[in-house]
Amino acid sequence: MLPDMDILGIGMSMIDTIQVVEEFPSGSGVTEVLDSVTMGGGPVPTALCAAACQGASCGIIDRVGDDWRGNLIRKEYERFGVDTPFLQLQTDRSSTFGTVLVRKRDGERHVVFYRGDFDELEESELPEVALQRCRILHLNGRHWPACSVAAEIVTESGGLVSFDGGAHRYDEKFEPLLRKSDILIVARDFAERASGSVNREAQLDALLNREAQLDALLNRGARVAGITDGVNGSWFQTRCGESFHQPSFPVEPVVDTTGCGDVFHGAFLAGVIRGDDWKNCARIASAAAAIKVTAPGGRGKLATLEEVEGFVTRFQNS
Repeated sequence: MLPDMDILGIGMSMIDTIQVVEEFPSGSGVTEVLDSVTMGGGPVPTALCAAACQGASCGIIDRVGDDWRGNLIRKEYERFGVDTPFLQLQTDRSSTFGTVLVRKRDGERHVVFYRGDFDELEESELPEVALQRCRILHLNGRHWPACSVAAEIVTESGGLVSFDGGAHRYDEKFEPLLRKSDILIVARDFAERASGSVNREAQLDALLNREAQLDALLNRGARVAGITDGVNGSWFQTRCGESFHQPSFPVEPVVDTTGCGDVFHGAFLAGVIRGDDWKNCARIASAAAAIKVTAPGGRGKLATLEEVEGFVTRFQNS
């Protein structure tokens, strides 16, 4: 019998090849790669790996192709301690993969990816018993609409639903899922679109607009809503009315921003599993994301809780 898991995730499992370049190519020609690394990727999968590194028991629900990338994806999960009994390999299909170009001078990135040709998970394929027993289900809308059904199963069983609203990923079809989410942390771009704000162009105007954005998100039923904004930090509001800003932690060097938001989500959820209050969940998540940018790839540096706490202590004493 499989053990109960703290966190189950439904997301896009993939292999990333991260390539560091001086500048992004602007046309035809040749671009030299300064550094390159290959590892597992994907928003929800990387969040699970980050949470596992901080002590949470995690498992992935997904499907990939039965190719060399699919087998490497499974090995990458095992390397970080994420359980894979619900990761299906489909015969004669290709897995998702991406190439991430990282600009050396500031760690900014450009992503090119292939979705894969495997079938989406169906509602009937969901591991219902495991969902009923998990404490948190982490989603970003992948395998729609099966993930929405999974959220209903978890909610009815007393678990929490966490939603990752990534930049440029807002879709009206997600509205019912947002209303089912207890932990709703989204990128600024997603918040602006989900809240109906017309002020999308003013990206640095987050302080003036964040309260309206958070209210709109909280009206969907979340226990806590958060908006992340990179180096500007993150803003949170809870159902009981508490509001706070979590600054980002400055680090040098900034090598690669790939996966920062994913690591933030994973570390935040690990804090929820430990029973931390919302502020400490956000503090640890911000620090874990800062540590991540010092290495290439979304999983290039996934810190343990001890490492993160030591980082925060050194920062406070500096």
